Amino acid sequence: MMSSRAPSVVVPTYNGVTRISRLLDSLRLQTLPHDIVVVDNASTDGTRELLERDYPEVNVIALDRNLGFGGAVNRGVVHTSSSTLVLLNNDVVCESEFLSRLCEALDPVDGVVMAAGVLLQGAEPAYIDTAGIEFDRTLLAFDYLHGEHVSVLDGLVRDPFGPCAGAAAFDREAFDSVGGFDEAFFAYLEDVDLVARLLLTGGRCRLAPDARAAHEHSATLGRRSRTKGELVAWGRGYTIGKYRMHRNPRLLGRAVLTEAVSAVGKAIVDRNPLGIRVRIQGWRVGRRSPARSLAGLPQEVHAISFVDTIDRRARRRLR
Repeated sequence: MMSSRAPSVVVPTYNGVTRISRLLDSLRLQTLPHDIVVVDNASTDGTRELLERDYPEVNVIALDRNLGFGGAVNRGVVHTSSSTLVLLNNDVVCESEFLSRLCEALDPVDGVVMAAGVLLQGAEPAYIDTAGIEFDRTLLAFDYLHGEHVSVLDGLVRDPFGPCAGAAAFDREAFDSVGGFDEAFFAYLEDVDLVARLLLTGGRCRLAPDARAAHEHSATLGRRSRTKGELVAWGRGYTIGKYRMHRNPRLLGRAVLTEAVSAVGKAIVDRNPLGIRVRIQGWRVGRRSPARSLAGLPQEVHAISFVDTIDRRARRRLR
């Protein structure tokens, strides 16, 4: 049986038979011992047969329906015993020291309960896709260091607010203490919500600049697909409702303005005009969920101005 000190890697997957094999092959080359749980969201493309035939070392949790990212991860975590959790997307390929570098960044005794790996752009691995996530006071998120040349990691770079769930390590006790992922998020923004809740308990994140993996961005749904756009829009509305931003006029005003700009940009660039309606649907569900407060977020979050928020979103959208 694997030592509880060795990390447990949890990978949710859905119809990614080719992608999951590349990831698992890279995990076989890791320098750090680990165990792997793959949670299959009712794939129909032969994923389960592949795992059973070619990867006997993997613990496969076969779901009878698609629970989305957070729901699948939560089910997978139940089947682990390690004190360290590593979450990976099925569309990443890890360098051999990825797990070692990522896990050594954690320091729960000192409050570092999250570690962020670096995902490199699959088509242009000299550039960073994400090195974690940051967000403004309304939890509108950005990929940290997105588009930067990988050489930026050779210098002094500060830590992000939290990790992207596609390349993340968490202290198991901290993850469990906040209830894991909110499964109302089917996909996208569930990591932002989790990071916010961990920050509100005093947890911190550390960047692991040498924990690197290539990333095939949005391989499951497509970068600018209608489905992805609607899931993100719904998640933003849900977040605004969950954290009761409508009860704070200044917070609500900023959220409404940034969401209106985002929705217009989405309609123009991606030709998807449904953003506002879907956001309202998410907000209605969020305001019926148990109330959460954003009081107590670190000062670094409040330091991100409205202009900076719009600028980051625009640069990300136009790349």
